[in-house]
Amino acid sequence: MHRKIILVFLITFFAVAGKELDIFFIDVGEGEAVLIVTPEKEHILVDAGNLITGYSVLKFLKEKSINTLDKLIITHPHPDHMGGVFNILPYIKVKDKHDNGQSLTTANCSDMYRWYSDIFRTGSYKPLKKGESFTFGDVKFEVLSPEKLTSDWNESSLVIRVKYKKVKILLTADANKKTEKYLLKTYHDLKADLLKVGRHGAEDVLLEDFLEKVNPEYAVISINKGNVRGYPSERVVNMLKNKGIKLYITYRDGTIHFKSDGEKIWKVQGK
Repeated sequence: MHRKIILVFLITFFAVAGKELDIFFIDVGEGEAVLIVTPEKEHILVDAGNLITGYSVLKFLKEKSINTLDKLIITHPHPDHMGGVFNILPYIKVKDKHDNGQSLTTANCSDMYRWYSDIFRTGSYKPLKKGESFTFGDVKFEVLSPEKLTSDWNESSLVIRVKYKKVKILLTADANKKTEKYLLKTYHDLKADLLKVGRHGAEDVLLEDFLEKVNPEYAVISINKGNVRGYPSERVVNMLKNKGIKLYITYRDGTIHFKSDGEKIWKVQGK
C-alpha cells in the first residue's frame, strides 16, 4: 500500500515538475530570434535572424531535434528579423506563419521582399495585429501592438506578451519610444518579469516611465559585438543596470536560456 502511495506521489511530482516553459534568445549576431518551448513541447519561433546568420537558427533547431514549428512569427520584415526564413522554411515544417502585414511594395531590395512574400506569405499565413491572441495550454500569447501600421517599420513591430500562469515576458522586437508611448497610453498593466529590450538597445528606446511600468527582473538585448550603428546605447545599458535589472546581451553571453514554472522565472546556466 505504501509503495503505491509513494509511486503515485512520484508520478505526480515529476508530472508537475516537468511543466516548465523554456525561452531561448538565440545568438544570431546582428538581429534577433527567440524560441519559446511550451510545457507541452509546442515550438514557437519569434523572428529568425538575418540573411547571413539565419543558418544558425536552423542549426539550433536541429540540435534541439526540432523539425516542426507550431508558429513562426516575424515581428516586422526588416532583414535582421526575417532573413532567416530563407534558411528555415525549406527544412523545417511550419504549421502557421505570421507577421505584421507590413506593405512591402515601397521597400528597398524589392527582389528580396518579393522572395520573402513568395516563401512566407503563402499557405497557412495570417498577419497579426493588436488584440489578437492564441494559447498553447497554460501559455498565452497576446499581441499588444500595433493597432495600425505606419511608415515607421520599427514603430509597427509586433509587440507580444507571453503569459505562463503568474509569469509574464514582454517581447518588443524593434519597438521604439513611439511604441512605448502608445503602450503606456493603452495598457494599465505592463508588468513583466522579463523584458526583451526594443530595437537592440538603440538610443531611441526605453522611456523612464515605460521601464518603471514594466519593472522587469531580467532584460535581454539581442545584438552583435561592435555593431555598426553603435547598439546598444550606453544610456540604455546604464539605465537598466542602475535600476538593478539583470541584463544579458547575446554577443557577450551567447544564446540566453530562461525557464519558468509559472510561478517564477530564472536564467539557466550555460546555453
